[in-house]
This record gives sequence, structure tokens and C-alpha cells, in this order.
Amino acid sequence: MPEKLGRYNIVRELGKGAMGVVYEGIDPTINRRVAIKTARREVLESSGRADELMARFLREATATGSLNHPNIITIYDASEEDDMAYIAMEFLEGGDLFDVMERKQRFKPEEAVEIGALVC
Repeated sequence: MPEKLGRYNIVRELGKGAMGVVYEGIDPTINRRVAIKTARREVLESSGRADELMARFLREATATGSLNHPNIITIYDASEEDDMAYIAMEFLEGGDLFDVMERKQRFKPEEAVEIGALVC
């Protein structure tokens, strides 16, 4: 686990995905907790499209960062360092919708409607 990524101090690993790792970090400039999603070029090399996938990863940050909605996470920063692209974003406790769905077999119709309304 890296100690730093860009200006962010890495606190701990939160999880792993197909493209990289998500870390909890601290922005030391303003002492803000962030989640840092990473994509490693070496992981993407096997696809033969590493450059394209790294660019797509950073475009995701640009697209999400341009949105302003209370139910969409805030993007603070995106960059590339030492063959690793990263997106620093708002840190949220409690997991995501996928985590909730894994813990619960079925939603009541009114719960599904409420979740759908929050996402829209």
C-alpha cells in the first residue's frame, strides 16, 4: 500500500476491484477525508488497451465531477502518478447500493421506489 498518492496521505485500503484499489485518504491541505479510487496501468496492460482504459477512467472523473446532485458523490481531484491514475472523491460511510443489495434479498416496492427516486 502506498503511503501517499499525489498530495493525499493513504490511511487504509477500503477494497479492491478489477482495475485497482480504493483507499481511504486524507487531504493534508484541508484535513479532509477522501476515498481514492485507483487504476493501475500494469493491471490494464493484459487487455491490450491500457491507454484507452486509463483515459476512460479519468474521463469518468471529469463527467462525474461536472454533476451537482445531492445523491451523486463529489469528485475533488483526478490525476495520474507513476503509472497509476486516481480519483479523489467524497468519503462516505456505510458502503454503496451494491453493498445494501448484497445484504438484503429483496426490497419492498416502496423501498425500491425510494431508492430509484434518490438515484434520479
